[in-house]
Amino acid sequence: MTQTIAMGFRTWQALLRSLTVAGLMLCAMLPVTAAMAQTTPVDETLEQALNNYLNDLQIEESVGREQLEAILAQVDETTPLSTRIRALSYLALVHQYDGDEAAAFAVNERMLAMTEGSGNADAEAEAIANRIELLQAQGKQAEAYLVVSDAEIALAQAQLPRVRFYVHNLISRIYADWGKYSDALEHLISALEAVNETNDDRTELRRQYLAYAIAQIQTDLAQWDDALETTTKAITDAQQFGLLENVPDLYLLKSYIEVSLENYSEADASMQLAMQWAERSDRPQIKLISLNNLGDLYIRTNDLDRAESYLNRALEQALALDDERTEQMVRFNLGFIDVKQGNTDSGLTLMREGLEYFRAAGRKSDLEQILGEIAEAYEVAGQYRQQAEALQEQQAISKELWQLEQQRNVTELQNLYDNKDKEQQIKILEQQNTLKQRVIEVNEQRQIIGLLLVIVVIFAGVFLWLMYRAARRANLRLKEANSQLAFQSLRDPLTGLWNRRALQQDMEKREQHGDRRQQDQQQTDGLILLDIDFFKRINDKHGHAAGDTVLIEISKRLQTICRETDKLIRWGGEEFLFYLRDVDNDRMKILTARILDVIAREPIMHEGKVIEVTTTAGFICLPFAGVDETLMDWEKVLQLADMALYTGKAHGRNRGVGITELHVPYNEAREVLETDLSAALEKGWVTMVTIEGQDSG
Repeated sequence: MTQTIAMGFRTWQALLRSLTVAGLMLCAMLPVTAAMAQTTPVDETLEQALNNYLNDLQIEESVGREQLEAILAQVDETTPLSTRIRALSYLALVHQYDGDEAAAFAVNERMLAMTEGSGNADAEAEAIANRIELLQAQGKQAEAYLVVSDAEIALAQAQLPRVRFYVHNLISRIYADWGKYSDALEHLISALEAVNETNDDRTELRRQYLAYAIAQIQTDLAQWDDALETTTKAITDAQQFGLLENVPDLYLLKSYIEVSLENYSEADASMQLAMQWAERSDRPQIKLISLNNLGDLYIRTNDLDRAESYLNRALEQALALDDERTEQMVRFNLGFIDVKQGNTDSGLTLMREGLEYFRAAGRKSDLEQILGEIAEAYEVAGQYRQQAEALQEQQAISKELWQLEQQRNVTELQNLYDNKDKEQQIKILEQQNTLKQRVIEVNEQRQIIGLLLVIVVIFAGVFLWLMYRAARRANLRLKEANSQLAFQSLRDPLTGLWNRRALQQDMEKREQHGDRRQQDQQQTDGLILLDIDFFKRINDKHGHAAGDTVLIEISKRLQTICRETDKLIRWGGEEFLFYLRDVDNDRMKILTARILDVIAREPIMHEGKVIEVTTTAGFICLPFAGVDETLMDWEKVLQLADMALYTGKAHGRNRGVGITELHVPYNEAREVLETDLSAALEKGWVTMVTIEGQDSG
């Protein structure tokens, strides 16, 4: 009954996140008194007033704006910048809470202007973090994510534990929302380090909040042993220091981890304790979840009488709380018990009613779990045709959910790319406007020359000569600047290689000028996509400066084997792309082998340290297998090379994987080729070749 247990626990896990997010956000803003001396100046009197404001806010949410405005009335130009920014950040959040988004952003713009160029990293980090919170509150997730890197830069120099705790906590939430759990965990650990520099009456509460957040991320990463250790310690500390409010949540999380580890007796005990603490703390929703999950657990262990007893209690609780969704889930589980006890018709009727409820509710993830369980019930009942139909529908929904997630990720990433691209365009336009202003100034100087000619004829020739020289130099600088702008817009600033925009322009020209390869041409072009192996490990172990050294050195090595007719592009991050003219599959294999060899042949040196580097490549001809580019353009071909690359990653790295032949009509294979290369290989629709790289060093 793993499906039933998983469904129940996913339900309470989502609820726990919603129950604790407000507390986490408030805790992230709570005052932190440093145990050590601070070098960033603050106004201690106003800081204490802000601390009191937040403490009152935690006790009574109706604390009005008057208390904050009274504090702001004491703030002036002589107030240290960090204190001013902190007070204004609370004002911006008050505006946002009141629904006045324009006023909230106006305050934040003022904060950013005050901190720009101030050299105060704490104030700058808090102003940027406030911006992120406002964007998050308005549902602008992609824009908020774009600002995170700016906050991290300022945060690296921040000194105040309060600021470091707050901003690290906020960034961890952003990364967790984007599924970057490892990065989120790193920031939570940094927030914990900031808390450890404090010693006041709220230090242990902050540690508990952080422990809970860390345990949740460890759970998302399936780091079960670490998550269990973190949660167990949090429960012990909560009871030791009298911080009992979240003990039911912690026991519920602990039981979920123990079920995942198949420690069923320990999970049983944790659920019982969660239920007891929920009753003691007047947390009826936690009690309801505990009752349902105990029923799930006993179904899993085939203790059906106890399961039925707990589920009937859960049903009473759900009806009392008017919780229709949990009511349907409990009835569904009771139906499963009937099926296992031989009451097939009545049990399946209950389960089908639950299935239709979740189908009508439109919650695909719930429906996917329900279908898996009812398929298991059909198997118990011997109704194998119905079981197959349920499993087929579950598989279709799973595929749909996966595709929706992929589309969301692609859309979000495209939005990020477009926003960055727009920022670069704006900067270029600003530089061009500056240059145009200089041209206007030159023209004004020429007018002055004309006026001086009328007034002082004797000195006209001298002035004309001098101003002509000045204008000529300005025009030369203008031309040079325009050339540099054009060059920089198509080049990667770190390696000097062509960038993504340069290839896109080439491909557009290739299409406009009719330079695409035709089906009947024997000669083809080629694409080789490279990804440096374990590049994140290099950054983590040796630092980002070492990572830059590796990128620069690899770009130099790759240029040594790049022909004049080829184009070498830094595609993004640790990825490089060769666009090759007039090559075939055999030539591509040779070039790929040379690339693997030239990168792995010698290690890269950085500050006396030896860094072994290899790469994994995906290569393919353009057009692919004679498919006309109007049907399969360069982006779709590159997508196939990308899937080949990650196939190489999955099979050991330091190798090149090429897709060389298509054995069925393209229209038949198109959908599979665009989504699942492994499926195309299993069907024998394509041929894949592998080039093994030599050992590094």
